[in-house]
Amino acid sequence: MAQATRSTGSSAGSSASLSDDPIENATTWLQSNSKPLLMAVGGVAIAAAAVMVYRSTTASTRAKASAALYEAQTPFVQGKLPEAQKELEKVATRFSGTASGQQAAVLLGQVLYEQNKVDDGIKALEKALASASPEFKSSIEALIAAGYEQKKDMAKAAEHYGKAAAVAPFKTEKYNHQASQARSLMAAGKDADAKKIWEELAKLDGEPIQQEANVRLGEIAAKS
Repeated sequence: MAQATRSTGSSAGSSASLSDDPIENATTWLQSNSKPLLMAVGGVAIAAAAVMVYRSTTASTRAKASAALYEAQTPFVQGKLPEAQKELEKVATRFSGTASGQQAAVLLGQVLYEQNKVDDGIKALEKALASASPEFKSSIEALIAAGYEQKKDMAKAAEHYGKAAAVAPFKTEKYNHQASQARSLMAAGKDADAKKIWEELAKLDGEPIQQEANVRLGEIAAKS
């Protein structure tokens, strides 16, 4: 089950390595500073999406958005969550159409989760989802699912993992979200629905998820 935890030591070290180049800020910061929750649901995918959105906005807007996100990161990596929440809200609202703005929305959701404001985190992510570019939708849906996992609402988590899989821009990301959906369904006692997903994943020769799919199918068969 995904839980939001903090590792401020490693994050602070990574912050110092950021350059003045906005494209580097847009791609490398999330990869090196993502907390465990983000990594669990596709931090690298978020960084890849940031590249796509970055290239679709003007240089001036990109630079301003990247600088604003950089500023908002400081309280975040220092563990000053209420302050980080306030700053990330500003960036997410002002630069909602940019990669940095959407990264800020993702980080805002996590900051709220870490403060045990799970419902607020889900609301913030749903708000961001409404105006998110296609490249970010999958990762945001997965983070919403993680919030429902934190609330122990596994059926709702499965629903959003399914949505994340449906709009995933990358094949491996899609399979990972489908696997998360199936795990959530099993946790919700919906083995029949989970079995259908595992059966499809078990057909993916050469994919890392295939082995787990076969194991899960064995578990479901043993219950029967």
